[in-house]
Amino acid sequence: MRGTKSVQLVIIILLLIALGFTSSAAFAYWTDVSHYSNLVIEFTGEDANLIVQETSQAFEGMLVPQGFVYLEGEVDEVVFTYDVSVDKTLVTSMNLVVQANDVKINGSSDYEQLVDIQIGNGDRYFVNELFNSVVTITITVHLLEPIDAAEAAARGLGSQAVNVDDSTVAYDAIHGQTISFTVNFTVEPK
Repeated sequence: MRGTKSVQLVIIILLLIALGFTSSAAFAYWTDVSHYSNLVIEFTGEDANLIVQETSQAFEGMLVPQGFVYLEGEVDEVVFTYDVSVDKTLVTSMNLVVQANDVKINGSSDYEQLVDIQIGNGDRYFVNELFNSVVTITITVHLLEPIDAAEAAARGLGSQAVNVDDSTVAYDAIHGQTISFTVNFTVEPK
């Protein structure tokens, strides 16, 4: 039992690395598997590949909060699209799980809550059916305006609008910085 968990952990780490640097990743399928997890799927003893192809244009510019686009090259939304499929014929539909994690601004996760990532019609976690066709996944990224309690009160916003302790410090920390995150595509039985 312990060896199985170690093997699964190694597989997960390798897949995360591969997905972080490429636009396609391979998932191995084995026959005679007595259990299911998010990585092991019964598939008649052949190898199959989960094909993840980015179809959106390369993003160039600066992401700013909504309502603050003032200069050329600034945008308040970035959209990424991926076509996902399996290169073998499935005999039953599976769950395609897409998750955004490891969100950082300038290499730090201090203000990751200011990065709004929506996968499909969900948030940072999305499940979709995968069967013998291409599934298009859309990921939309917005940057939220840093708002502290004093600013929310001055603008007549409720306490739910507060997303940082000090909006000036947060703005200085994120302004013009690179946003990075990892998108994980996994397949699991329904």
